Amino acid sequence: LQTSGDLPSVKPEALRFSAPAIIYFLNNNLVFFILTHISATTFQLMSQLKTVFTALLFRFFLTRKLTVMQYLSILQLALGAATSHIPRCFAGSIQSPDLTGSAMMVCSCFFSATGGLYSERVLKDKAKDSIHWQNCQMYFWGVLFNFAGALLQEGSIFERGFFSGYNAWTWAVVVNSALNGLAISAILKYADNIARIFAHAASMVLTMLISIALFDEVMTPQVVIAVVAVGTSTLQYNLKPEHLFEAPPTPAVLGAAAGKADSHAESKEDALLAEGDEEDEEQGGAVHAKLIRSFP
Repeated sequence: LQTSGDLPSVKPEALRFSAPAIIYFLNNNLVFFILTHISATTFQLMSQLKTVFTALLFRFFLTRKLTVMQYLSILQLALGAATSHIPRCFAGSIQSPDLTGSAMMVCSCFFSATGGLYSERVLKDKAKDSIHWQNCQMYFWGVLFNFAGALLQEGSIFERGFFSGYNAWTWAVVVNSALNGLAISAILKYADNIARIFAHAASMVLTMLISIALFDEVMTPQVVIAVVAVGTSTLQYNLKPEHLFEAPPTPAVLGAAAGKADSHAESKEDALLAEGDEEDEEQGGAVHAKLIRSFP
């Protein structure tokens, strides 16, 4: 904020942070509507579309080029993460998704990818600004939009108390979400959205592995496939093209190798000739000595 006369005004830089804040606000509220139309399993499976949307928008919105191998690794990441949720389909009753819920889920994935990419852009446009100051600007709008939404949906929030129903677990979730938001901001500022989606997929698979260790859940083939797919896709994305395939030798390399071989052969031949000359000289000297001894 800056002061113009007696009235405060908002800098354009601060207004830019309102765009990702309102995108996240709309998307977070859209999720509740989506879950009334599709099952949680379908939600988790379709949510992997945000990975694909992020890769596409990363190319067109931020004008950054990816190789074909990197696009394939991102698709493999999305499929591997989706595979990890397949066992839940057989755990209980399956709710058939309707067209409205599926369409809203696609929109939600698009909003999520767009919000992440816009956040990355505004964070990196002012690279010298403190990340904490940038977070304050972004979260100011987030708190404002969500507070207004809470007042519109539930006007009696002040009668019961704003923190009514909070317990230790609630505060733990709040602190965890806050730290997660700070970590994501750091990833977007110092890395990019591709690193964010890989970190999200890896954390999801790691959570499933920890659940198996702590809560005695069964290690299913789907979890194994997901771990392998996420791990190999991460390695595949970060490998340089020259490390993926062994490049065929160029004509220049072949010519140099042939020249080196010819030079080696010539030097070997010269060495053999020199050795032969030395042997001939030794034999000639021996014959000459015998002839001298044969005369009194």
